[in-house]
Amino acid sequence: MTFEHAWADPEEGVIYCLSEAPTADAVLRIHERAGHPADEIHHVPLSI
Repeated sequence: MTFEHAWADPEEGVIYCLSEAPTADAVLRIHERAGHPADEIHHVPLSI
């Protein structure tokens, strides 16, 4: 899993994180282990 970038919106109290991982479950597990559970995961397909 690779973390690419993160953005914060302090007014809304949310953080957005762009990650590359084999599955959404992998993203959930790493966030949970870090103590920052993710509320939502969105798959973003890439076209080259």
